[in-house]
Amino acid sequence: MTTDIPSPRPLEGARDAFAELGRVSFENTSMEDLLQRVAELAKQVIPGVAEASVSLVVHDRPTTVGFTGPLALDLDESQYGYGYGPCLEAAVGQEIREMTDAREERRWPEYTQVCIERGSLSSLSVPAPIRESIQAAVNLYAREAHAFDDVARDTGREFASYAALAVGNMHLYETTREWALNLDAAMRSRAVIEQAKGILMSQRRCDAAEAFNMLAAASQRSDRKLRDIAQSLVDGVSGTSHSQN
Repeated sequence: MTTDIPSPRPLEGARDAFAELGRVSFENTSMEDLLQRVAELAKQVIPGVAEASVSLVVHDRPTTVGFTGPLALDLDESQYGYGYGPCLEAAVGQEIREMTDAREERRWPEYTQVCIERGSLSSLSVPAPIRESIQAAVNLYAREAHAFDDVARDTGREFASYAALAVGNMHLYETTREWALNLDAAMRSRAVIEQAKGILMSQRRCDAAEAFNMLAAASQRSDRKLRDIAQSLVDGVSGTSHSQN
């Protein structure tokens, strides 16, 4: 799929990253591409980050859509498997979650053991509020303990808010586009049904209600969509054919 995600380039700081997200063309970019770029930019501009990811929780089902390396994906999915962890708490609870030293952490005992084994001693998960049905978090993983200072935390919060705005706008665009496509299909179906009714009214010398009832009865008998029945009738009169979706 062709995308309009800007090519990776050296960034001077968080403002550059925000500007890059603002230049994304929703028309030619998928949600997956956008979230992947969010993870890449987070790794580039937030101090102390070894790997980054973006967790989405949709209808209580978590998934990692964008990530910069296997470490981030592995640690995210470990949390999903255990059913708890900082990225889930940040996304669902909408509060920042920091693990300063996995060797001393007591909140997520099984998960922190995985962190130690994988060589990630600290992490920062920042909520990215999008909308009620979609919860998200930007997850930042570091190799060393106490990797994140106040600058990293502040940058992470600001970055997550910009990322949430970009993702929210993308979701709105995709929802609107789907609604427009469905509306267009509905209007085309209505038009062909009206044509078929007109043909029946002329052929059978009946009114509009009777013509519609004939189409509906044919649809039930043949177990075909009303629109397909109408299209077949129109095609038969006009001598043309249309492929059915």
